[in-house]
Amino acid sequence: MKIGVLIPTYNRRETLLRTIRAILDQEYPLTDLTLTVLDDAGSDCSCAVLEPLRAEALARGMTGFTLLRNSANKGIAYNRFRLTKESGPAEALLYLDDDVYVQKDTIAGLVGCLARNPGCALVGPRLVYASDPDRTAHCANFIGRWDGRYSETDPDEEMDCDWLNSSCFLARAAAAAVVTHAELFYTAHEEVDFCLQLKKAGWRVRYCPSVKAVHDLPLSGGSRRGRLYYLYRNKLLLFERNFPPVRRLTASIVTVFLGLPLYFLESIKTNRGVNLKELRLILKAVFDGLIGRGGPLSS
Repeated sequence: MKIGVLIPTYNRRETLLRTIRAILDQEYPLTDLTLTVLDDAGSDCSCAVLEPLRAEALARGMTGFTLLRNSANKGIAYNRFRLTKESGPAEALLYLDDDVYVQKDTIAGLVGCLARNPGCALVGPRLVYASDPDRTAHCANFIGRWDGRYSETDPDEEMDCDWLNSSCFLARAAAAAVVTHAELFYTAHEEVDFCLQLKKAGWRVRYCPSVKAVHDLPLSGGSRRGRLYYLYRNKLLLFERNFPPVRRLTASIVTVFLGLPLYFLESIKTNRGVNLKELRLILKAVFDGLIGRGGPLSS
């Protein structure tokens, strides 16, 4: 199977180099891989330092290694859309974050899972923490039909689910091509939207826990605090794009009237007191989500 590996990057030069090195060390034949890296207007010259790896990859038989750059920072939702459009001929697309390190058998394992499940559009591995490889970072995810609440499970056997984390998943190119990418998300929940669109089109999404990859995430969840606005706002945007009217209404009511107090309590607990700036940001996120305001956070 011909695979297009797609990596968006933003100011993570060192982890990006390790991510690409892991691609070159795959057991999967390089002759069946192309690689496209999109720099989201970063300032650390990420693409410039890739030339030696690019030359090595092409010399070893990789059929394409393309470096792209946005003129301005666009966010992950746009980046996925652009990478999908510019990936070139491929049967499947491996979406990979610039801080995820695939194991030697990751791509082969995901290809095998996709081949065993012809009704699946997308498959993903068990993602573990780089600092604690025995601890799962991302697994099978579900979204409540009426309340929109997220849940997860990490079984030992393969299972269908509602969505998978986009840090590492493999999608059939024909299915990914029909997904309507939403730049309004900017970041957060865009992978849920991606998977739900595939499911609405009649495809399945499958978790493959026997296949593993490593995500270089902090165990503390610090990166989550930096994305609070998008995490809260974009869930409401997700309902608008993917739920029919009645389900959209019930999920939005639950999120606003039950979720909002929990968001406040989480903020107070994390900050060990009232952080008025953060509470105002949460309120703005919910308001913007209800009125359908997307894109990057305005000052």
